[in-house]
Amino acid sequence: MKPKRLMRTIFTHAILLSGLPALTRFLLWRDRVAVLLYHDPDPATLDSHLAYLKQYCDFVPMSEVNTPGKGRRRAALTFDDGHVGNAALLPIFIKHGVRPTIYICSSIVAHERTHWWLTPGAQHAGVKRLIKLPNAQRLEELARYGFQQNARSDEAPVSGLSENQIEAMLPYVDFQSHTRFHPTLTRLDDRECIEELAQSKREVEELTGAPCEHFAYPYGRYGSREVAMLKATGYKSGRTTAVGWNDEKSDPFRLSAFDIEDDSSLPWFAAQMTGVPLAWRRLPLGAVKSILIRTFHFARIGKPQTNAG
Repeated sequence: MKPKRLMRTIFTHAILLSGLPALTRFLLWRDRVAVLLYHDPDPATLDSHLAYLKQYCDFVPMSEVNTPGKGRRRAALTFDDGHVGNAALLPIFIKHGVRPTIYICSSIVAHERTHWWLTPGAQHAGVKRLIKLPNAQRLEELARYGFQQNARSDEAPVSGLSENQIEAMLPYVDFQSHTRFHPTLTRLDDRECIEELAQSKREVEELTGAPCEHFAYPYGRYGSREVAMLKATGYKSGRTTAVGWNDEKSDPFRLSAFDIEDDSSLPWFAAQMTGVPLAWRRLPLGAVKSILIRTFHFARIGKPQTNAG
């Protein structure tokens, strides 16, 4: 077993044996809403997750995340990007009686295009590095590999839902906005940011024939400017990737979520629903190193070291 998988297995068993899942449900989840965030899970995996959740909570749409509870835990199901694989999940949604929200990149779905980070050029250049670049610089680098965001990629398959797939899912799924092309909003200038938000809203409404009122921040990156622009362009909520639960007191433009790994085994999924692995994953590397170093010193000497100089 690979070291990373071994550590995950140990971490999972430690969380489950500690009783944290039950304690979390009792003390933190209560009658609040856990918003689950997926991207492109396979049907069997999602089926097992939803069957597990139904033991402990009711499913609600995103429009009810900010409403008062009735004494029972609730969960809202969301998916980011509008991957073509989401179409295969429709029977699972129907089976479990859940109405999910799929936040789509409105100029990628219903077009023969590819989400930029799935292209060979992006993989070669380094997706994590590209995400941090100013938008114009990111697009310039991708162009060197032959990628144009408003054209089909010759080197990668079409990755977004088709118009026919979206039409078939409309009676069971809410489609909302995840921008047009999935840029990092905080790396856009004001004009670019407003354009992404406003045009995506309009494109989703034209595609679905329904209001587009909810938004998911790409990569979970946003600030006060992005929140203000979201409000100005007519949205009613913004979902982040920050870990936590929601209720009627939550800021609708800073909704928390549980960013679930698409290939999660059932035990690992249960562990993630405590919030512990997700909070740990988002710790800055420096903080992680500091925690490990302090733990090592305590274990080895029994007390922290001081500078003798």
